[in-house]
Amino acid sequence: MRRFITIPVPIYLAAALFALSGQAAASSDAAWEAHDQAVIQQCQDASQFPDAAPAGEPVLFDDEAGMTALLIQGHYPQNYMNGQAGQELCLFRRSSQEVYMADADKLAIGSDALPSTPTAAINDDSNNDDSGNNQAAGSTQPPSNQGDDAP
Repeated sequence: MRRFITIPVPIYLAAALFALSGQAAASSDAAWEAHDQAVIQQCQDASQFPDAAPAGEPVLFDDEAGMTALLIQGHYPQNYMNGQAGQELCLFRRSSQEVYMADADKLAIGSDALPSTPTAAINDDSNNDDSGNNQAAGSTQPPSNQGDDAP
């Protein structure tokens, strides 16, 4: 006669959680270095540029997105492009190691591509306001009601 030992479900659940808890540990520096090298290699292989090279370091998105981005630079191989320099954005899906490529010539590189401060760009936009209301951002003075008879 066989006897079955029944173990309460919470013990199974606790055992499963305990087994999975080791996977939540942070990856080692060597593992991240291997990841970065895989991203660079696969993005270069997928690029249309024969001289594809990273234009910077890989940028990791959070685990919810599960992607790593890398900007690739090189020269277009087509004859009509006359060896013009270009850029591609490579997105690397960490779960499947798939890469997605897109032309990225519109992306700017370097410190001169960004305003010196974020508020400089905002202030530049407010100075170009076509509404005729040239108040500075944050001003507490109400707009004038010229020609308005309302109190």
